[in-house]
Amino acid sequence: MKNKRTLADLSQGTNNNLNLVRLIAALMVMYMHSFALCQANLEADIMYTLSFHKALSGQVGVDIFFVISGFLIYRSYERSGDVVKYIRARFLRIWPLLALFILVTAFIFGPIYTSLSMKEYFAGDIKGYLMNLVFNSSQTSLPGVFANHINRSSNGSIWTLQYEVLCYLLVIVLFPFLKKCNKLIFLLVAFSGGVYLYFNYLWTDATVFILSKDVLVNLGRLTMHFEMGVLYYIYRERIVLRYRYFWLKVVAFIVGSYFLDYEIVFALFGTYILMCIGFSYWKISEYYNKVGDISYGVYIMSFFVQQRVIEYLGEIPYGYRAYYMDTYLNFVVSVLVVVPLAFISWHCFEKQLLKLK
Repeated sequence: MKNKRTLADLSQGTNNNLNLVRLIAALMVMYMHSFALCQANLEADIMYTLSFHKALSGQVGVDIFFVISGFLIYRSYERSGDVVKYIRARFLRIWPLLALFILVTAFIFGPIYTSLSMKEYFAGDIKGYLMNLVFNSSQTSLPGVFANHINRSSNGSIWTLQYEVLCYLLVIVLFPFLKKCNKLIFLLVAFSGGVYLYFNYLWTDATVFILSKDVLVNLGRLTMHFEMGVLYYIYRERIVLRYRYFWLKVVAFIVGSYFLDYEIVFALFGTYILMCIGFSYWKISEYYNKVGDISYGVYIMSFFVQQRVIEYLGEIPYGYRAYYMDTYLNFVVSVLVVVPLAFISWHCFEKQLLKLK
């Protein structure tokens, strides 16, 4: 970025930090969950302090995922120009590991770790849990599993996948219009931002017709970040990445976070910061890219592993009914378990399936 180089120049090829950035984003989600699962004290999350009490580490991690996804997914569809090929590629990347995780937790780990009898376990809401196979994450707990935990969920990370899939479909619908009029992307970003702001600050009821208010808040927020990634791809030849601009954006991001809504500030300034970091190429990325893209495996499996670590190393204090544990110990131990599992998943399962694209 020392010279006047555009995003189009720097985003060619695979020599970038995107895989590493996505891994860091997945670890940020794990870090936040350690506070939620071990102590029910999200305010102790460092990001909560750094963002002036407006954001959590996992929240930022998810935003990072969606911005990067918007850039790469739109690029993928533009280059392929084939709807069937595009859908197959997206399906193979996101669904097989999710399906494996849901089925293994429901039919192997669930019966092993449940506090109920087998008859009681399978008489429970297994069907509701299996709906996660079609990206319906309204039921995330298994009968009798983690019953004495602060949070009883078995897959609290994967709620974002339904929004990710929606964004994939959005690309197919909007691509013909965006090809004819690039400026339409600004209206889309503004609309998504408006949905987020309206339902987050102005709508007072808990539901909107049959939808939860939170669903529409997340829909506006996550599509906005995805569309920002698309916007940066569309205008990649006009966007110059330079350290001078990078630090100006950092200052604007910090100041804006203090006075304005964090998500809007992330969209306006964080996207540029993320592109500068993502499309640099650090020495550590050169080594990490040889390891493989394990971020999705970390994201999918981490929540269940963190819950199991709590059960192994945590304790129920006298007078309490739930397991508690030191948050940083949970995070470190869980990382040591999840990263090797994600590595195995990538090389033995995910990578092999992606060859079918």
